[in-house]
Amino acid sequence: MNIVLVDEHQLLTDTLRNLLLLMPEVDDVETYTEGKEFLALRSFSPPDVLIMDLIMNGVNGLELLDVCKARFPKEMKVIILSSVVDVQTIKHTMRRGANSFLSKSMTFQEFKECILQVIAGKQYIGKAIRDNLINSVFTDEQIVLHLSPREKEVLQKVCSGRTIKEIAYDLKLSAHTVQYYHRSVMDKLKVKRTTDLIVYAMQHGLYIPEMR
Repeated sequence: MNIVLVDEHQLLTDTLRNLLLLMPEVDDVETYTEGKEFLALRSFSPPDVLIMDLIMNGVNGLELLDVCKARFPKEMKVIILSSVVDVQTIKHTMRRGANSFLSKSMTFQEFKECILQVIAGKQYIGKAIRDNLINSVFTDEQIVLHLSPREKEVLQKVCSGRTIKEIAYDLKLSAHTVQYYHRSVMDKLKVKRTTDLIVYAMQHGLYIPEMR
């Protein structure tokens, strides 16, 4: 198989390249420090597996993922290898089409296992982050079950930056009623400030901001 590594840390990509070339299944490994460079040089010859970070100069990882999913054949697998491993980011990235998400704290043995699983058509979540992701699913379900439809609606608008007055106008409710729902959500999620509410909602996948 042919593999491409895209990460701004040259030492990391050079080290992984040397290790990957020891695998009998791997024919070639190329490295790039920027997504823009990868797109310019490999547009007409996508690899079998693209391994990339989320935080990069120029085109960031999510933007690169979107371009790859739109431009390249679906047979090309994408593995995210990142130090950013909060639950919300993992969910958002997988929903956008990544085949795997790994923490940079993983072992090389797991790295190899992940590549083989992904090339076989399976999805793979790193062991270091799998438990947190599973736990968040049960937590999210419990929280969502305790929020009314109107509370969920108000939560989304609060997280998107709307004021109480703006939400009241959007939902055709009084500001007093919106304030009640806002307070009710905060009580149920056990937070005391709106900023804490937004952080909690994002960390638990209850709100996913639109990427621009």
